[in-house]
Amino acid sequence: MAQSTQIYADASVHRVISDLTAFVGHNHQHRIIAAGDLNILYGYGENGSAHWACRYETVFNRMAALGLSFVGPQAPNGRQAKPWPEELPKTSNNVPTYYTSHQTSASATRQLDFVFASKALTDRTTVRALNEPNEWGPSDHCLVEIQLAYP
Repeated sequence: MAQSTQIYADASVHRVISDLTAFVGHNHQHRIIAAGDLNILYGYGENGSAHWACRYETVFNRMAALGLSFVGPQAPNGRQAKPWPEELPKTSNNVPTYYTSHQTSASATRQLDFVFASKALTDRTTVRALNEPNEWGPSDHCLVEIQLAYP
């Protein structure tokens, strides 16, 4: 049997979510910000695979079930992709945070970096992708700025 070369990034994220569950339990009064490169897509599926769209959506649904809301980055807090990726709906607010070896920071199209915050912090959290070509930096992922306003 040939070994699959397919990457199942959603499985890795689900393992991380399972670890987060130990911190969250059933108490929704927690104050947590979780951020990182998830290697999955948000809102995927308009012209992409319905199978992968459902798998990726389960990650966002599990985070929400733990009381962690997706807070960004999303437009207008970051430059949107040009050209627009065909697998995303035109109404998507995704912003590219990663570019492949066949792209540059200016032609990046994929958002792989996401930030989640506890409901208690959601309204106080601002997330911005520093994804303009002149602010990108040396990595294939842009910097993501998270600001938390204090009451």
